[in-house]
Amino acid sequence: MDGMTPAIRFAVSYRSLSDSALVSCADSEVADALGIPVDEVDQQQMDHDTTVESIGVDRGDSLDRYFLAAQVLGVSMRSRHGLVDHVMPPRLHNTLMSLVHDSLVQDSGETHEDSFSARRTIAWVPVSELASPWSAPHFVRRPAHEVKAVCAALDDLSIAFSSGASRPSPHDSWPDIATSLRCLLDDLADADGLPVPLAVSRTAQALVTAPESLRDVTVPVGEAVFDLATAESWDSAASILRDARRRLVRRRTGRGPNV
Repeated sequence: MDGMTPAIRFAVSYRSLSDSALVSCADSEVADALGIPVDEVDQQQMDHDTTVESIGVDRGDSLDRYFLAAQVLGVSMRSRHGLVDHVMPPRLHNTLMSLVHDSLVQDSGETHEDSFSARRTIAWVPVSELASPWSAPHFVRRPAHEVKAVCAALDDLSIAFSSGASRPSPHDSWPDIATSLRCLLDDLADADGLPVPLAVSRTAQALVTAPESLRDVTVPVGEAVFDLATAESWDSAASILRDARRRLVRRRTGRGPNV
């Protein structure tokens, strides 16, 4: 580490039992490094599972924002499906991922007592990296009409899978898919327009268990639910989910390919 560059000591922890992470530093260290008091900390919910704390420093013609802390739920689950959120400086993100992957590698030999313990490490980050090139993702809530449309489509699709699961000789994955869609719906309603990457990851995990013959339904559904992990428009997701429900109903009523 360059002795001329002030560095901040961060505590990084990951708990495999809850699949959650906490990254934080002492506010006073940042204040000393920047030569300013840390009077007000801005807390921002980046998505349904992620909260970030930062401070703004007025540079006259610009406002620089410096990272202080983050709490993230569903870290390893999200990373499996490419939904790792870039809500912290790269050095801290890489440190956290090393803890997560170490935990996953050791999972098979982990004792019951170990599963309740957090994996912890320390990372020193140059204060310059806390503001640049890192910047917080754009904070967007999807409008109410998009949320309602997706929730209604998810409700209908989960009912269709539940009905299919009650028929003779259903595939084992049908109840799991129905449950995951219902959980996604619940989280989406609670998130009030925020992305829901953890719930999306759980649903994606259930969808991959579907039989090959159902891929014309599950593949587009998977693509649609991945939109719900981002701040992009959700209008197309609702349309895809409605079409998937119609395909599923046609199969159950014998007007389409058998599952």
